[in-house]
Amino acid sequence: MTIGSALSIAVAGMQLNQTETGVVAQNIARAGQAGYTAKRVGTIDYQGLQGVFGLRAVVSREFDKTIWSQLLQSSSPNAYLETQQKYLSQLDQSMGKTDAGANVASAIVDFDQALHGLATSPDDVSSKMAMVDKAQVLASQLNQASDDVQALRTSVEAEIAGQIDAVNGLTTKIADLNARIVGQENAGQDVTNLQDARDEAVRQLATYMDIGTLESTDGHLSVFTTTGLTLVSDHGTQFEFDARGTLTANTVWSADDDARGVGTIRVTDNGSQVVDLIATDALRSGSIAALVELRDVTLVHAQAQLDGIAAGLAEAMSNHTVDGTAVTSGASNGFDIDLTGLQQGNRVTLSYTDAVTGKAKTVTIVRVDDPSAPAIDDTATPDPDDTVHAVDFSGGMGSVAAQIQAALGTDFTVSNPSGNVLQILDDGGIATRATGLSADITSTALQDGETGMPLFTDGAADDYYTGSFEHGSQKIGFAARITVNPAVISDPSLLVKWQTSPATAAGDATRPLALLARLETTSYTFGSETGLAAEGHGFSTTLSTFADRMVSYWGAASASAASALESQSTIQSNLEERMKTASGVNVDQELARLIQLQSAYAANARVMSTAKEMLDALMQV
Repeated sequence: MTIGSALSIAVAGMQLNQTETGVVAQNIARAGQAGYTAKRVGTIDYQGLQGVFGLRAVVSREFDKTIWSQLLQSSSPNAYLETQQKYLSQLDQSMGKTDAGANVASAIVDFDQALHGLATSPDDVSSKMAMVDKAQVLASQLNQASDDVQALRTSVEAEIAGQIDAVNGLTTKIADLNARIVGQENAGQDVTNLQDARDEAVRQLATYMDIGTLESTDGHLSVFTTTGLTLVSDHGTQFEFDARGTLTANTVWSADDDARGVGTIRVTDNGSQVVDLIATDALRSGSIAALVELRDVTLVHAQAQLDGIAAGLAEAMSNHTVDGTAVTSGASNGFDIDLTGLQQGNRVTLSYTDAVTGKAKTVTIVRVDDPSAPAIDDTATPDPDDTVHAVDFSGGMGSVAAQIQAALGTDFTVSNPSGNVLQILDDGGIATRATGLSADITSTALQDGETGMPLFTDGAADDYYTGSFEHGSQKIGFAARITVNPAVISDPSLLVKWQTSPATAAGDATRPLALLARLETTSYTFGSETGLAAEGHGFSTTLSTFADRMVSYWGAASASAASALESQSTIQSNLEERMKTASGVNVDQELARLIQLQSAYAANARVMSTAKEMLDALMQV
């Protein structure tokens, strides 16, 4: 090696020391900054004809790809659980809160106790007033709980919109950083800080969606969802979300745009194919997936539970069951039933046994007079062995019998023997054997000789709850509309007076006792729409028991989400700590490195000084 080469290497060494000193200073200054990784300086030798004659500094990152990949995979479920826990905690407080009044379950207990008091002292004015008061409190609790659920759904809708905007910003940012990294790396420039910025953007993106990444040899990073949807390639994918305003129980997601009342997430692939991420179930984890599930499933179940209680209360107070009378005709057996007073949405139930299989089945006839009403099918009841038919009663009982005959087929004979009487006969046991016929009829009058009464109405005195399907299911959102009949508020004595001829005695407990029995002993069927039963199935229980189950369900759901989040957060924290240890800045190590650089700088300076002395000596020869 010549003196010139030694001098050139010494100069390069001093320049390398300067570069590394700057990198160490940057490490110390940015220690603790989110996404920043420790930088290290390596060297590349310059080779000449006479051997090594120079060095060039190359900056790289302390970066553990294995831990980074694990951290990305953990970020999505962690954000999913955080979002779930946040909203489930609020829902639990709404459903189970006992401060500032009662929750729905305790309000039902108070209503039941007031009804007990009225049944014990039907002539006591204070008992009637207490009954009205507790009924109003119960209706108010249902209204408030329903409002709370829809307020949460509205909040979720707005949060989805905000997160979609954030995702669009991140995909654009990652694509821009990709272009800069590839260009500057080809030019031999330091791209480590750009890589840090890109990784931080990817990590943020992973909290919104479940993603994977793939880096090419030129430094370009592709990002995609775990279901295969490309998020970043040569450009950043942009999503569209047509957010809606205030949501209600009737505004739900649908693949049919005309029926959809909430926003959906779409992306145009290469400017042509439109992909709906909700319809295709493209999001499996991350906060956006959690928000969609909350809006379209979890909170819809909560609303259905409240609506089920509200509907059950109205029916318990106003509905009465009419049982068919057994009749025979030759070998055929069946029933006659008087359907006088059957309202829109009221149901007639035929029970029979399949003579071939021996299996018990039912057919439900629902009164639906409006031909423009939404179609109903077997899902209108939770019983998988129940067949549901909508029948128009507006044309009279003759038309009703003909429609039911067409629906039931030749295994039954349906007729209208007189007035409002419907007769259904089996085929003599060849294929079917009729075992029962009944109707659930809503009383819309306050003193019609029926012990039931329209105590709870659908927002107005003459808007009765009958389970109608005329303008969509009346049951949906009923918890938000249920109110106490204004006529009863004005005249609480109607809680006792159930007939006009003969007039009800002041101390007659007939109606209060009947209402109490319905409330405490009548079982109502709750289906899979409540989230408490398997799809296509249901279960029967009293309103009080169901309300208690509802409160317990959301308490358990909130606790389970909190526990799952705690476990996942531990995993996330451990990975973050490991990533920090592997790739973060250790200030003590950086300070020690400064001392080493100081010594190296002095040594390079000594080499330069010695080379200069040798050259000076040569010049003097």
